Amino acid sequence: MGILIEFLGLVVAVALALGALKRNGVDIGWLNPFTFLHRLRWKQKSTVPPLYALVHPIDVVGVLALAAVQTSGLVTSKQKESVLALLRQHLSMDEAEANKLWILSSHLLRHRALDPREVPAVLEPSADKFSDYHQKTLMTVVRAAIAIEPPENPAQSELVTAIEAFFNKRKTASAAW
Repeated sequence: MGILIEFLGLVVAVALALGALKRNGVDIGWLNPFTFLHRLRWKQKSTVPPLYALVHPIDVVGVLALAAVQTSGLVTSKQKESVLALLRQHLSMDEAEANKLWILSSHLLRHRALDPREVPAVLEPSADKFSDYHQKTLMTVVRAAIAIEPPENPAQSELVTAIEAFFNKRKTASAAW
């Protein structure tokens, strides 16, 4: 019983000390575990580049289609129109939606080629939402985007290989269980 009274006295003393610190201008808000966890989650969410936080497969298809075209250098108007036609055809989009997806993708890539080592980071957040049909559509769109201006360059081949390797790795990992 004595230990319980001592413990309660300690709790009251700490509460009074924290109250006194707060009255004297010391910020003790960081001690709240709920706000600490909220801040931690927000920091984790806000420090991830938007390219690596795509959760919808349609956005990923748009980014990878543009990345496939950008590996050959600057995007020509022929390539842009062809990729927009591919997006409209395979993703059942109208022209305005396809243009929005193109703008989003170009903003996320910021006029740079996507490194094949970045493909897993781009695909990971939305990988669970990719069905076999989505994977086939993604590969069809990327390969068709590459075929707009043949010959396929080594960077484009590496991009396709990285996408296939990511999905094969996920398929074998899920089959093991």
